[in-house]
Amino acid sequence: MKVEVRDAEKSQKELSVELSVEKYEQVFDSEYSKVALKAKIAGFRQGKAPKEKILKEHGHAIRVQALEKLINDSVFEAIQQQDIKALGAPEIKDVKFEDGEPISYKAYVDVFPAVEVSKLEGFELVKEKVIVTDADVDQVIENIRKNQVSYEPVTDRAVQDGDMTVIDFEGRKDGEVIPSATAQNYSLEIGSGAFIPGFEAQLIGMKSGEQKDIEVTFPEQYHEPSLAGQPITFGITMKEIKAKVLPELDDEFAKDVDEKFESYADLKSTIKNELEESSERQADDKLLNDIIENIIAENPFSVPTAMVKEQAFRLAEQTMQQYVMYGMDPARFGITKEKIAGQHMETAEKQVKGALIINHITEKFELTVSDEDIEKTIEKYAVMSKMTPADYRAEVEKHNGMNALRNSINTDKVTAFLAGKNSVTLKETTKEELEARLKAEQENAEEPVSGE
Repeated sequence: MKVEVRDAEKSQKELSVELSVEKYEQVFDSEYSKVALKAKIAGFRQGKAPKEKILKEHGHAIRVQALEKLINDSVFEAIQQQDIKALGAPEIKDVKFEDGEPISYKAYVDVFPAVEVSKLEGFELVKEKVIVTDADVDQVIENIRKNQVSYEPVTDRAVQDGDMTVIDFEGRKDGEVIPSATAQNYSLEIGSGAFIPGFEAQLIGMKSGEQKDIEVTFPEQYHEPSLAGQPITFGITMKEIKAKVLPELDDEFAKDVDEKFESYADLKSTIKNELEESSERQADDKLLNDIIENIIAENPFSVPTAMVKEQAFRLAEQTMQQYVMYGMDPARFGITKEKIAGQHMETAEKQVKGALIINHITEKFELTVSDEDIEKTIEKYAVMSKMTPADYRAEVEKHNGMNALRNSINTDKVTAFLAGKNSVTLKETTKEELEARLKAEQENAEEPVSGE
């Protein structure tokens, strides 16, 4: 394989690659063998047809597959061979492919742009850390407790808020049954907000075996257009009422949560440690973000549009997944991944610049992550998780998380390095104070500007 490299557009490399006929023939033979084993040719058993018959029917497809594989494999080999730190997938152009002739193509690869940070100190910053209170711990425990709830049948009273019910319901409009608004033996927790607004509240007071009609107006933004904004009558049959029974907060509860907890006090202590670790992490993340914003302001530089677009589409994909999680169809509201990506371009540019600055500082100041750093971090989280270091490492490796762990350690090192170069004041606050301030800031930002 022959490879020539030159600088193309800003922050991009052009690779001119030439591959021998022999290399193509090797890949072609391999792809042919795969097809030949499964090929079904009339008059022959599967995998037993003559080569000329298989090539006559599948030759073009095999050539295309072989060429694609050869290019895909060779371009990444060329990138590695030339020690190019590529960003994203390469773009292939100008492919030349003729029988008996060497194959050639050009690959365009986005690379990290040159970043030179001349000023990264002298900033005055505030590290705002949320204090973890007993109430925060109690709230986490209460959430766990709710997940371990059990239900007992009720026969001597009517439905109350918080009960689990089993109902049949039949939606009707103008006397006609709506199949999509009809179900049998439907489990519904009263007060959960899982159903149409106003539906659950009208079931309170019903008794087991009782039937009644209720009126509900569907939301204007409901996912089924025929029901959106429409008043619907539901015929309800209350089949079962079950009372919620929460477990006692004792040592047995802790052991049911996870056998690694020896007591309820042990569970509370572990949760508090995890919340404090999370609070510290969030404070450090915000501090690093603030430092990066200052560095960008003092050291302006541009980044390739392709990099920004790629990150914007990653953010858009996350947003689209959130819509689906909440049962919404983005297409119904004219929302597309492209539109969301366009709205995220500014955020994406900041994130790309931040990543480049972190990479630059890591290399310039040799903030390497050693094996010892990894072992210490594993030991720390193993203690928090009540696991042995070996078991914790195995769990991380099982989920392919070692690279993420290494990146996290690297980010911590960069944060500590930059914090040491600047004036950082620690400000402790409560969750309620922080939420109130953020809400006030959001409201102020949304206030219309006076036309005076």
